[in-house]
Amino acid sequence: MISLYKKQRESVWIIIKNTSKYLSFTFNIKQYNMILSIIIVIVNSMNSSTIFCPKGCATKCLTNNTCGRCMVGYDNDNSCMTCEWYNRNLHMTSVYIKKDTKCTRFNSLILKDSWLPPEKFITEIKIDEKVVFDIDESSDIDTSFCYYKDRYRFGKWFKLLYNIKNSSHILFEFSQLNVDKSLVNIDVTNSLKKQRGDCYAHTTSESKTNSKQLYVPVFSPYNNDPKRNTEDFYFYIFIHLGQLSKAKIELKTQVQNSRIFPPRFNLTLKDTMYLSEHPGKFILWNVPFEEHGAFAQPICFPTYRMKYIAFDIEFVETGKLVIDATGSGKMNNLQEYDIVNGDKTTLKCIQSWSGRRHGVFSENEKAGAFVSISANEKVKRHFAFISENQRINFVVKFYVICHENCNYKHGFGTCLPTIGKCKCIKGYGGSNCHKLCYYDNTWQISPNDNLCFFGSERCNEYCRCEEGTVLVNHRCLSKECARGEIGINDECYPNSEGCTPTCKCDSSRGFYMSSTKRCLSKLCGNGKKNTYYDYNGNIIRTEECDNGTNCQKDCRCIDGFITDPKSENDCIHKGLSVDFTIFVVIVSCVFVPAFVMAFAMLIFFITRYKKTNIEVFKEQQPTYYFYISGSINKKLANESLYFIDPITLDFGNGTEATEINDTHFQQIQVKNKSRNKYMMVIFHTPNTPKYVFHFDPQVVIMRPRASSCVTCYMTLYCTTKLRGMKIPYTVWFSKSKIIFSEIALLLKDKTFETWTNVQQKKLEKISKTVHNRFHHYLTISTDAASSTHIDMDELSISEKPIAEGAMGRVYMGSYRSVAVAVKQFRWEKLDEDEVAELKKNVVAECEMMAKLRNPFIASYIGSVTYIPQVSMVIQFFILGSLGEYLRQEKEDYVKMPYKLKVRMLFDTSRGMQFLHENRIMHLDLKPDNLLVNSLDCNSACTIKITDFGTSRFKKKSITNSEDKGLGTPIYAAPETFKDEYTFAGDVYSFAITAWELYYQVEPYAQLKSIFDIKRHVEEGKRLSFDQNIPPLYRKLVEECWRADPKDRPNFDKVTAKLVKVDEEDSQQFYLNIQNEMDNLNLIIEKRSERVKRSLHEIS
Repeated sequence: MISLYKKQRESVWIIIKNTSKYLSFTFNIKQYNMILSIIIVIVNSMNSSTIFCPKGCATKCLTNNTCGRCMVGYDNDNSCMTCEWYNRNLHMTSVYIKKDTKCTRFNSLILKDSWLPPEKFITEIKIDEKVVFDIDESSDIDTSFCYYKDRYRFGKWFKLLYNIKNSSHILFEFSQLNVDKSLVNIDVTNSLKKQRGDCYAHTTSESKTNSKQLYVPVFSPYNNDPKRNTEDFYFYIFIHLGQLSKAKIELKTQVQNSRIFPPRFNLTLKDTMYLSEHPGKFILWNVPFEEHGAFAQPICFPTYRMKYIAFDIEFVETGKLVIDATGSGKMNNLQEYDIVNGDKTTLKCIQSWSGRRHGVFSENEKAGAFVSISANEKVKRHFAFISENQRINFVVKFYVICHENCNYKHGFGTCLPTIGKCKCIKGYGGSNCHKLCYYDNTWQISPNDNLCFFGSERCNEYCRCEEGTVLVNHRCLSKECARGEIGINDECYPNSEGCTPTCKCDSSRGFYMSSTKRCLSKLCGNGKKNTYYDYNGNIIRTEECDNGTNCQKDCRCIDGFITDPKSENDCIHKGLSVDFTIFVVIVSCVFVPAFVMAFAMLIFFITRYKKTNIEVFKEQQPTYYFYISGSINKKLANESLYFIDPITLDFGNGTEATEINDTHFQQIQVKNKSRNKYMMVIFHTPNTPKYVFHFDPQVVIMRPRASSCVTCYMTLYCTTKLRGMKIPYTVWFSKSKIIFSEIALLLKDKTFETWTNVQQKKLEKISKTVHNRFHHYLTISTDAASSTHIDMDELSISEKPIAEGAMGRVYMGSYRSVAVAVKQFRWEKLDEDEVAELKKNVVAECEMMAKLRNPFIASYIGSVTYIPQVSMVIQFFILGSLGEYLRQEKEDYVKMPYKLKVRMLFDTSRGMQFLHENRIMHLDLKPDNLLVNSLDCNSACTIKITDFGTSRFKKKSITNSEDKGLGTPIYAAPETFKDEYTFAGDVYSFAITAWELYYQVEPYAQLKSIFDIKRHVEEGKRLSFDQNIPPLYRKLVEECWRADPKDRPNFDKVTAKLVKVDEEDSQQFYLNIQNEMDNLNLIIEKRSERVKRSLHEIS
């Protein structure tokens, strides 16, 4: 750590911190300016402490993503990243929507009591009718029956009465008439008004698309009612903008009887021939499934109505064409169909493939169709990708494997589509199991003069060199390598150490390419001298050294050095020649006297130099009673009897804040201007654990007309108000020097509370020889830097805790107008060393947490560690913890909608995924440690994780009456009962939390004690399920609480699985309770009022 402090007049002091020692140097101003510019660059690069402050913050951020107040229009959760949540109970037509990254108020929200708006907002259209309309910022705002992350959209509603029989599809065709195209979404449903609005069909129009066609299959909402299945019904259409812009749209509708829709991609005969002729090559198709997919009842999946996209393939080759749609991991299916006699309404299913994986290894395999097809009598074949997910976009890879069917009919090999190549018998290989030209170091064909060794660099399967290479001794070399030079794609110079004849480093012998294009051995650096061999088994060389002194990266000694016989890994100077030795002796005789003198002077200066132990200046100094009775409070003037300069101290940080835990100093010139009196100056230092001002010396006694230098050291232990603080001093004049020592001794260690009348009378008696007394103060003109070290005096805390646990109590508080939660750790039973260890751990943890930026992690404001009552301060959440909503005995209990539960688990998993990526275990994951940021499943973030890692602060020596181990036993993994803590333990805790969130009852409520729970879990038993729980939800929980930690999925996989659980939600609508959103709104209002009252009482 380097700190710079500007001095008055002509010099500058620099402190260089090295552990607990400080060295000081003095430079003139010119030298200072040059050094300053260099050091600032270094310091700025080393100490970047930029706080990330969201755009929605109305006040300065206290820490990353956390400020005191959000701007109007933002969720006032102190992170200020999302627009204000709309409360339907207020029945307001205004809503905040992001415009150019800023939340902006719009006043055209449609008020409605169901998924459909009132009739006056819906325009009826007819078959074969054309309508033209505009959508812009003045349009109505509403929510769609299809899910969008940003719920509120500018759009327009339509309805289409379907009263035509015997048609298969309705074709919606729309075009953008404006020049600058916008992102437009089209959602269609056939749901009845009194039902739930289902997302029946969805498509989107990309910005560059002029027109769009959406095929929607005709399916009556009365289909299951025999009495009404012939009735007319409405299609409802909501067309809306994907982003704030303007769009002029033309919409037309017509009846479509054909079940054949145009293919969106054609893999031609030319394409497949190219793939056959170039093994290893592939063709990619970015499937525009969301935009160009049609809706129908696929011929191979006749009981489903799904979205699909058609494509054609022309293939006549003898190999297998692979259709791989697993790259994105999105679930999709594939069907092959045929058109019967050219009839546009009659299709025939040839075969179908599911993209869902099954079996033991299904977890490690990506979802999606993976198919290999062989050529048949038809040149052009028809295929379609099918999915229930209307919004997926994925990439398909086409390539040919097993050319000529691996010559299976000749017995040379078989095709293995799962690994994408042939399995050939000995002596045969390549893409089609042909007889290899070179096998087992033997040529199998002749002549072979113009062939390369099969398997060598740049040599193809037919022993021919790749284009752009040169054949030399049956090897393929770059043109540069053949000339003894090095090419762009070469790794080393030919004939150099570890380099093969093809200018590649010999990896089989442990060589790799360095940044300088030399081959280095992996053995170099292992601390042992090794011998290198070439590919023929011949010795190349033995290392001269290895990872030692004067040893280079290639394990050779530096020029002029040889292997040290006493330490074979090091190198020493070579021996000197006789002539050079004589020359050294002669020169030494001449210069030895001068050298001795210089050495003596060096010893002299070294003995005078004293290292300063900076720890001394971090200690509080004695308190001297501030006796000012009869003293004159006088600023310095020319006629003053004394001189003190400077009296305003900035410690070199006049314009910048002073970092916490750094020690800074500034020198003060003190001068006695009296001609015949001694002078004593006492600096009355403040006595507080928040900071230390240490004066060296604290008491100065000076003869007449003498001057002295006092150094003031400042160490800050928290972010506190510092600028403008006064440090008083008293000045005493007397002709007797001895009396000052007696006065100082009497005032020492005395305060206003401990000063007695007896001491007062004694001071008055001995002060009779004191002729003049003055007092004034030094003023601090620097600020404490923002940090995670908080001043306890700036915290307002509630009297009663809002939560209590084994490790401490949690209080509601306020810090710089921000609502916070203050966790005070229990320290009463800790000894001095354990308190110090607790402080160290809390500070380290808080600094680490402050650096973590993630929307699913609660923002840590800081900690209070300069007093025995160690506290941690985090962002306060009005909605409290998830645990407050799950039990019926809780005041805020509410039956949560299933979709909200899944979203909460998803956000929790993403937060845990982030923690584990940063190698942080939570150790106590449970609903009480999941803070609720929002109760809206469409919110950007519903859950923020807190208290991760803090269970490690628990006292190590636990009494017999206390439970041993980290975390909460109900949620603890079985291995933690044996004090084994892993990342998989958090996954187990997540499973128990997921079970509790679904059923909203206490886990293991039927068991009587913690010991019963431990026994239950260790015996392999788990919590039970009923028949109503969705299958994928249950499967995820069961996987996460497996007995063996190695069998549990990590949070990467848990997050991916929750995406599938959420997709399953569309089939679990019976678990969503319609009126619960209103109950949630009431709870939000009630809690908000409660918190406001509490904060008012605290302040």
